Amino acid sequence: MRIVLICLLTLILSGCINITTELQPSNTEVQSILLGEDCTPVVLGVGLGTNTIEGAKKDGRPMGDVGEFRSRVKLNDRTVINRIRTIQITNFYVLLVGSSCIQVVGEP
Repeated sequence: MRIVLICLLTLILSGCINITTELQPSNTEVQSILLGEDCTPVVLGVGLGTNTIEGAKKDGRPMGDVGEFRSRVKLNDRTVINRIRTIQITNFYVLLVGSSCIQVVGEP
């Protein structure tokens, strides 16, 4: 009975969190065409790894309607981001697991 109570108390006290922090002001001259992420998993509050902007720039995936860029630039599943609109850090946790990511939004 005590073990069940401890497990239930742990689930109730642990919550979820989703925080996004922009590291620089947005460059409105650059469109939001690609989103690149470099993430590190976090388990029980412990995470090992390094998230880099360069890693996120290499992971550019199309976001939403890319419109005219589809005809001007060959976009594939992973397109390098050359012009940056925003750089942000996102932390997401549910119960005792989550991830910490650096996200780069921009265009090729």
